[in-house]
Amino acid sequence: MCMKGRVHRYEGYPMWKTTVPIRVMRLVGVSDVIISTATGGLNRGYKIGDVMIIKDHINMPGFSGDSPLIGKNDERFGPRFPGMSNAYDKQLRQEAKNVVKEMGIEESVHEGVYVMLGGPSYETVAELRLLRLLGADAVGMSTVAEVVVARHCGMRVFAFSLITNKCIMDWDTDDEPLHTEMLSSHSGEPPDQMPAV
Repeated sequence: MCMKGRVHRYEGYPMWKTTVPIRVMRLVGVSDVIISTATGGLNRGYKIGDVMIIKDHINMPGFSGDSPLIGKNDERFGPRFPGMSNAYDKQLRQEAKNVVKEMGIEESVHEGVYVMLGGPSYETVAELRLLRLLGADAVGMSTVAEVVVARHCGMRVFAFSLITNKCIMDWDTDDEPLHTEMLSSHSGEPPDQMPAV
């Protein structure tokens, strides 16, 4: 099963509704899920166009209680309190790293920590610096809810981020993050030719 795009919390959907496709996948027999995302690079060693294999995440909406698992738990999917210590399957990550090595593209593929924020506004310099101090390498507005639900359903998860822009972490700049640049980097197409998702 393949999805083109996703819905986001910032579009006005409750968190549980953004993850319905994952539950549908599980119901039709999917056991492993691959999730991709476009992100801003917090790690100064990352370049636009690099790929980050996600080894862990920081769930900022979850810190404030905004979780796709809020409400009555359906035991047919999984336990009330699923663990997230191995959210991103070690074996799948290792297989991906083996492929990266075989392809000789180690310089542009990294393994790191993804942080999810609610959006849709981009972050302040202070917020980005805080996220970096917390250990985040890339920042985005999706992915984590789907991962939480996939793990709740007992699915194995592999996820990766395309670094589409570098985060602005300097107060003395006039640069502004532009969503159109992120979209263009993500698709390789001009923003006005982006397919609807």
